[in-house]
Formats: sequence, C-alpha cells, structure tokens
Amino acid sequence: MSRTKKGLLAISCAVILLLSVMVLTGLDFNTAAQSPEHKGVITVTGDAVVTAAPDTAYITLGVETRDQSAETASRQNAEIMTNVIKALKEFGLSDTEVTTSGYYIYSYQESDRTTEPISYYTVYNVRNQVNVKTTQLEHVGTIIDLAIKEGANQVQGISFDTVNKADLQLKALENAVLQAGQKAEAIAKGAGVTIKEIVSITEQSEYYAPYTEAYAFRASAADSAITPINPGDVEVKARVIVEYKF
Repeated sequence: MSRTKKGLLAISCAVILLLSVMVLTGLDFNTAAQSPEHKGVITVTGDAVVTAAPDTAYITLGVETRDQSAETASRQNAEIMTNVIKALKEFGLSDTEVTTSGYYIYSYQESDRTTEPISYYTVYNVRNQVNVKTTQLEHVGTIIDLAIKEGANQVQGISFDTVNKADLQLKALENAVLQAGQKAEAIAKGAGVTIKEIVSITEQSEYYAPYTEAYAFRASAADSAITPINPGDVEVKARVIVEYKF
C-alpha cells in the first residue's frame, strides 16, 4: 500500500472514531461551540438614586492676618478668632460643634518699589480655620454673619448632610435591584423566554453626594442683611449587575 493511501486511511479512521465518540456522549457541534456558563443568561445593570432633605450643616470659617512680624500676625489672629468662637458659643453652639480644623503660618517676600534700589521684606501670613457643625439649618446664614462681624474673613465652604446615610444607601441598593429585574423582564418578554432564577448579583461602587454650597469668599465686614442659604437635597446613587437564568 502506498504512503498516500496509508495517510488517507489513518485520517478516515480518526474521523470515524470522533463521530463515534460524539454519538455515544450526545455531543454536537453547536453545543461544543457555546460557552456553558453564558448559555441561557440575561445580564443587566440596575441603577437607582435616593434623595433626602439634609439635617446637618458643616461650615468652614477662617481668620487670616498678615504682618512683617510673625508674633504680631499670630497675636492679631488669636484675638480675632477668640472673639469669633465666643460669639458662636453665645449663639448656642457647643464645644463639639465648633472645632479647630487647621492653623498655618507661612512667609513670603514682598517688594517696595518706591525705594531706590527696590527693597524687599518678609511678610508672615497666619491662618486659623474652624469647622462648625449645626443642625440649625435655618440659622446657617446668621452663623456666618456673626463670624464675619467678629472679624472672620474667610468662608471656605458649606455642605449639608444627613445622619441617615446608611439607610439611604440600603434603599438605593434595593431600588437598583428592582430596576434590574424590570429590565430583565422586558428583555425576556421581547425574546420570548421566561426568567427562571437569579444567577448572581454584584454590587458596583456606590456614590454618596452631600449637598455642597459653592460658597468661598473673603470679607472684611458683615452686610446688614442676613446671608441667604438654601440647602438642597443630599443623594445616594447605587448600581448593581444582575444575571438571570432563563
């Protein structure tokens, strides 16, 4: 028998053997080509946003002073901040509601161009910041005005939050799963199949956003009118990925 005929005979035997195995095991080409873990699965994402009215306000106030003497700048700053804190406590805020968040001293060079030659000197900048926490949301503007009246010349920001953050996060996750189920049912209906069960649920990163007022300025004196502050809602976003078997 020639070498070519022997090769063809070997190939024929191999094909017959493969077909025999497929018949015995019930395997077919279509099944083998599919990924078993993704057969009969619908994968959807569910998103939800939960909002709530804030119940707590956070305000960052500051006093900044400058002088060619570090000692003088520091002393002036301390006097002003003492008056600011005293006014806030007389208003009704406690020690735990008014806390120091930062104290900084740095220097830089200034020039006097009225002299010949130009002269240079050192200026010391002292900054003291306090955080104010209050549940008196209706008095946030008044608190700011009191601080400015006593010499505070910086308001770094205002944010509003809620103590029920954990409850909001759970509710957002619950709503996200419900939305995922609605989307999966719509897809199954369009495809003419019936969902049997949930295969898996994966939580994506949650997003929590306290409401922040864009409020940063330097002032030298308080205006006669009360500063208007209107807090918005805080919100929690959640996302899940759900796989359903049909």
